[in-house]
Amino acid sequence: MVLILLVTALFRAWLIATDSVSFDSDEAVIGLMARHINQGHTIPTFFYGQDYMGSLDAILAAGGFRAFGESIETLRAVQMILYLLSLAAAYRLARTITRSDRIAGMTLLLLAIPTALGALYTTIAIGGYNETVLFGSLILLLSWQVTVEGRRELWHWAALGLAAGVGWWTNGAIVTACAVAGLLGLRYFSPRHWRGYALAGIAFLVGSAPWWAHNLRHDWAALGFLTGGFKGMPEAAWISPGERLAGLLVLGLPALYGLRFPWEARFAIPVGVATAALVYLILVTDLLADGYARLRRGRAHPPGAHVLARRWVWLVLGVFTAVFTLSSFSDSTGRYLMPLWVPVAIGVALGLDRLRRAGRWAAAAALGVLLAVQAGTVIRAAHTGTGLTPQLVERLRTPQTYDAALLDFLTDQGYTRGYASYWTSFRVMFRAHERVILDTALPHDDKGYIEGDNRYPPYSRTVVEAPRVVWITQNFPALDALIMRRLDRAAITYRTREIGPYRIYYAFSRRVGPADLGLTSPRPLGELAAEE
Repeated sequence: MVLILLVTALFRAWLIATDSVSFDSDEAVIGLMARHINQGHTIPTFFYGQDYMGSLDAILAAGGFRAFGESIETLRAVQMILYLLSLAAAYRLARTITRSDRIAGMTLLLLAIPTALGALYTTIAIGGYNETVLFGSLILLLSWQVTVEGRRELWHWAALGLAAGVGWWTNGAIVTACAVAGLLGLRYFSPRHWRGYALAGIAFLVGSAPWWAHNLRHDWAALGFLTGGFKGMPEAAWISPGERLAGLLVLGLPALYGLRFPWEARFAIPVGVATAALVYLILVTDLLADGYARLRRGRAHPPGAHVLARRWVWLVLGVFTAVFTLSSFSDSTGRYLMPLWVPVAIGVALGLDRLRRAGRWAAAAALGVLLAVQAGTVIRAAHTGTGLTPQLVERLRTPQTYDAALLDFLTDQGYTRGYASYWTSFRVMFRAHERVILDTALPHDDKGYIEGDNRYPPYSRTVVEAPRVVWITQNFPALDALIMRRLDRAAITYRTREIGPYRIYYAFSRRVGPADLGLTSPRPLGELAAEE
């Protein structure tokens, strides 16, 4: 395990050092929160502008900044430490459930040399997804120990409750692990263990105390997100549970298994990926055949450790599917699949171990194919223009070289305040160490301005007070056309400068903001343009 973790750390250090993972505004918000914590601001309970995703990422990043300075590399070094801890917890979980060092080792390898989805969301800091993996594995491990194994020492109960509580505050996606723990608790329930139940409940309340304190003061806003999604977003067509399930099967699981990049809708089709798909097909077919054979034998033979482990994997998958289809955690693009990442790896390792019946080398070859494909796809993605990215909109993906050129231009022209969209502003502000402050008053897509993009209102107040401002758009011709028409109609002269995907409006004949030209309306851009 130590050797695998060392190799993993070196591979992750390479990803960080070579800027192989793009940096966007969601991650920048975490960095800015950490900066504000170190400046003595009140520690926020949640991600700026949202009533979910606890601030643990920012608190840990603040410690990293104090030790090593503010940088993207430091943000990701903190995530690397969390990732290594997650792998250690996953190894212990796999070893405990399967009672096999071999299966635990294969699980660790599948996670240590991850798919593009696993590599991406364990490298970037965007709101507790590494913590979701870490605390989720601890919850699943401890719940198995106190139920199936009957290890009911009080410290086990306290640790289980504390992990569930901190995980619940950090990211509500931990609900899958909590629900699995609850189902196991019901299966092995006994009134004799009331002290353990009480201790776990108290520890949960202690770990999740920030969540409760915030919700009691803010009319249960976090529950509002869990049931209704983001506030301040344009209304969208309601997605039925059936459509969510289809998204999970068609887009989500293939990304989780590495058969497509999570930032692209299309499937990766190289020979290696096709071979990996064939390996998965063999594993699933074998699993179904084994399940059918066991059903025919009935209960004549008590289930062994591997049978119990496979049932546990199916239990986790079933609970996750229910959560995915019935709650706000139903995005098939990648991040909401992370609670399933470790259990799925255990399931694949169980399947690989069954291939040993066909020969030891069959299992080794299948594992080698999967690891080679996973490493190859991550390396291939790392060498693209923007690298691994959580940004789903292609025109909003920006190589870091343009950010540096943009900041150089603003410095040369003497601008420190301005307006941009969410996906431009926070990223640029973090890179500038807040020497440049940008209000998120410009829309980033055709749906129009989104009030919820104003994640940190003090920035808006700072920009309003500035006598000179710039406007920055990012690869958005429709918005540029609308801006120019409205500036011309208001008889305001200006200059523009193109830097890669950016268009900078500056040297206005008089100070003007997007609200002055009606661009902060929540209406679609098409409707605003029709008014011209």
